[in-house]
Amino acid sequence: MTKQLTLIDTPKDWRLDDRTRELGFEGVAKARAALRDGLRHRPPATAPPGRPGRRRGGTSPGTDRRAA
Repeated sequence: MTKQLTLIDTPKDWRLDDRTRELGFEGVAKARAALRDGLRHRPPATAPPGRPGRRRGGTSPGTDRRAA
């Protein structure tokens, strides 16, 4: 763990002790691992069956622009 540059001096009573900071880092590591695990077991995203892609051009299905 590296020490970051402190730009603002915080009051002594607001500072976290080393044990609290360590527990915080452990909690963040556990949360990241849980998210990774959840994404790993997630099925790939697919479109619902039977739904065609979005049509472009402003025409309705079954019409032909050249017919007009």
